Amino acid sequence: MSKNLDQEVAEFSTSINEDQQLYWFDIIGSLAHGKMLQKIKILNQSEAQQIQLGLVQLLQSIEKNQIDLSIYEDIHSAVEMNLKQIIGEPAEKLHTARSRNDQIVLDERLFLREKIIHLIRGINNLQKALLTLAQKYPSLVMPGYTHLQPAQPVLFAHHLLAYFFMLQRDAERLQDALTRLNQLPLGAGALAGTSIPIDRKFVADLLAFPSVQLNSMDVVADRDYILEILSALSIEFIHLSRFGEEIVLWSSPSFQFIIIDDAFTTGSSIMPQKKNPDIAELIRGKTGEIVASWISLAVTLKGLPLTYNRDLQQDKPPLFRAIRECEKTFHIAARLMNNIQPNPEKMEEALKNGFLTSTDLCEYLVGKGIPFRKAHEMVGSIVRELASHDKNLHDLNYEELEGYIDCIDREVMIVLDEKQSINRKQSEGSTSLQEVKKQIDIAQKLLDQWTDYNTRLEKEWHSKYELLLKGE
Repeated sequence: MSKNLDQEVAEFSTSINEDQQLYWFDIIGSLAHGKMLQKIKILNQSEAQQIQLGLVQLLQSIEKNQIDLSIYEDIHSAVEMNLKQIIGEPAEKLHTARSRNDQIVLDERLFLREKIIHLIRGINNLQKALLTLAQKYPSLVMPGYTHLQPAQPVLFAHHLLAYFFMLQRDAERLQDALTRLNQLPLGAGALAGTSIPIDRKFVADLLAFPSVQLNSMDVVADRDYILEILSALSIEFIHLSRFGEEIVLWSSPSFQFIIIDDAFTTGSSIMPQKKNPDIAELIRGKTGEIVASWISLAVTLKGLPLTYNRDLQQDKPPLFRAIRECEKTFHIAARLMNNIQPNPEKMEEALKNGFLTSTDLCEYLVGKGIPFRKAHEMVGSIVRELASHDKNLHDLNYEELEGYIDCIDREVMIVLDEKQSINRKQSEGSTSLQEVKKQIDIAQKLLDQWTDYNTRLEKEWHSKYELLLKGE
């Protein structure tokens, strides 16, 4: 260039405030790249050793806050310039066969591998809190709702486990994203690869990538691996928003189904009687921020021609913001669940309103040979009659019910009991005590599998990193 970069332009274009948190992964990637350059004889043994020791020294200095990374344009220049100060000329060879375009993708993929495991573990902790509460109250009955109207009796544990299995799919979405994320991008260069005979599979093995990305232009042009993770987190937070909403409803005076520990509520600056479920509201409220992160990156990527464009620098603010908020929210949501107690008396009171066993009565009549539509009409007629007299199904004795339906027997009184009707459910996945116990057992096994999965991957990755840091 004929001129130095304008100072304001330099400040406007810097990314160091965001990408400096990638320093560890930039150095690990550089250690692997340097080892490969030695293998293909771009670096001699002395140069390779100096680079390895220099990078480790630089890593230690950064971790001790001895280097101000904020003065550099980006994390790549920060590492390269500081390495040169430490070891001199050999540092200039490290960037051989590498571009910042493929280097940043490597840093992000290494970073996101770790973060996916952290996020899955956070989801698992919330699942564990839900499961613990379900195990503690396996037979507690509450109203289930459709349209926020009382519908049928369900087990409290069944309701909690509904969220458990939503969260299970959320964790699986991240796991699935990891299979596409976990490919080595390094070697793409700026966009077209390199004429230098690099060994990409060698680097992939050093960094525990099972495979390499196949198209160099694809490597540097796309950020779909970030978009996919943000999409998974958006779905996760939609689930958390629904969870937060129900905590707010259940703790309100209109429901009183649960009691939240005072340490997880706030008062009012003017109304002394208030006990506000602020944490649940904030969990619900943060959903907009996570979904906005996905939208932000999606709009950034829309319409970009291949390959690299500086717009892609804007992938990091929404990504880092979303991950930061997710990690905090998963943690506090699990703690909130550990500080909630159900209120059986209020749940039982609510069971007495809304004709909750009407469907059970219909199915009972089907068992007596009456077509379902006819049974539905018969029960609907009874409900209308009772409602007009401010009565409910459970208010009827056997003789009174027999006056409406002549094909019944004494078993019908069990059908009309909100608590006993639970165990008449026979379908797999239903709310009967037997089926919910099966769900609890499955849920525990799933958590155990996640523990094994998370530990295995972290051990695999970290053992590779340790070898690079030791120069082995």
